[in-house]
Amino acid sequence: MLTWLIESTGEVSLLSTNSPQHQAACWMLHVDTKQSRGRSKDLFLQRYSLTTLYVSSTKSNTTTWDWPLAADDPSAEKVHGHWGSAKHHECQWYGVTCDTWSKKVAALNLGFLKLDGILPRELFLLSQLRELDLHANDFQGVIPTKMLDSLDKLEFFGLHMNGFFGSIPQEITGMKNLKELVLFGNYLASTIPTHLAQLSKLERIDLYANTLEGKIPRHLGRLKHLKYLDLHDNDLTGDMPEEICALKLDELIADCLGPRAEIQCECCTICCKGHMDGTLVRKCVDVKTGKEV
Repeated sequence: MLTWLIESTGEVSLLSTNSPQHQAACWMLHVDTKQSRGRSKDLFLQRYSLTTLYVSSTKSNTTTWDWPLAADDPSAEKVHGHWGSAKHHECQWYGVTCDTWSKKVAALNLGFLKLDGILPRELFLLSQLRELDLHANDFQGVIPTKMLDSLDKLEFFGLHMNGFFGSIPQEITGMKNLKELVLFGNYLASTIPTHLAQLSKLERIDLYANTLEGKIPRHLGRLKHLKYLDLHDNDLTGDMPEEICALKLDELIADCLGPRAEIQCECCTICCKGHMDGTLVRKCVDVKTGKEV
């Protein structure tokens, strides 16, 4: 088990006594013996991955230790230590959904739980994950590239309403099955990466309310399955590319409202005033009806 941990997380992180990786490993090796021992490598590292997330996201917020039981639990009460409890299989932890037969994590839904800290790269160990939703928490730092490069079965990726900064990493192209990319309400900067066009199954991109700048890449017009694109409340400028207009999206939202619009767009369904407009007014209008939305 120690060999598996070193291979997956690295010796430096594992031996650093203050790291979430060290604390998670010690708990599994010395406390969680009933659940952890006798497992296959994949299932052992799955539990380690979730335990690392648990430790790293509760360091400065002790109330988070009282995560509630699953919604279908008849008691509907909060139980101290249900997450990180040696009494429960991780598939019973709140927000965790597993495949019935393999017991591998298929979905992780942990929105609005006041989680904070740095998102651990060890989430890449959840190799069968199809849905990751961590919205409306207080995660910070950059998005871990190792996680992006490895979760190739992921279909929904939601980190919206957190505190992530930096650029959208190129490693996101490893998520070949991604259908929904929802990153609004962070501090993501730099330009919209052209490599998003490699995610050919994308149906929804929501990058609203970040600090993205520059031109909107015409490469997004290659996404033939795209139905929804929201780019408003950024620092983007220029024309909406013809290639994107040709997709005839169900929803296309940009800062294209008013005579001083940042984006010139003839095909947008909703036009907004962004923060570069020079006013403090936030306003979005349905192009067809002229009504504020």
